[in-house]
Amino acid sequence: FYFSMSSNNIFGTLYETMCYFHSAHHQQLSSMQQQCKQIKNIADLHRLASDSHSFSYYLHNHHTIEDQRLFPKIAHKTDISHLEAHHAQLTQLLTEFDNFSRRLKQIKNPNEDIKTIVIDATALVDKVAKLVSEHERAEEQVISPDNMRKLFTESEMKQLFNL
Repeated sequence: FYFSMSSNNIFGTLYETMCYFHSAHHQQLSSMQQQCKQIKNIADLHRLASDSHSFSYYLHNHHTIEDQRLFPKIAHKTDISHLEAHHAQLTQLLTEFDNFSRRLKQIKNPNEDIKTIVIDATALVDKVAKLVSEHERAEEQVISPDNMRKLFTESEMKQLFNL
C-alpha cells in the first residue's frame, strides 16, 4: 500500500488511500463500459480484451493486499464476513472476466457476430462494475475514519498498518 499523508490523521490516511484505488477501479470500469458501446470491429474487441485483462490483474493484486495485510487485522475486531463473501464472488467473476478476455483476443474472423459478442461483453462488464462498486462501498464503510476510531487506537493503527 502507498499511503498519502495529505490527511491530518492516521484514520483518514487509510481511508483516503483506499478511496484513491477504488476511484481508479471505477474509472477503468466506466471506460470499459464506454468501449462496449463503441465497438465496431475486431481491433476494438482486442482493445477491450487487453483493458479487461489489465483491470483483472490490478484488481486481483489490490484484493490480495487487502486479504493478506488489511482485512485480517480488522476481522479480529469486527465482523467483515460480508466483505469476504464479496471477495469470493469477485475472484470467481474475475476468472470469468479473464477467460472472456482471452476469448476476445483469439477472435480473428471478421465474419464473427460482433453484435452478439458485444452484448455478452457489455453484460459481463456491467456485472463486474456492479459487484466491484457494491463491494468497494462496503469496504469504505468498514474503513471509514469514524468506524476505525471505534475499533483501533491511533497507536494500534500505526503498529498494525505500518503507518
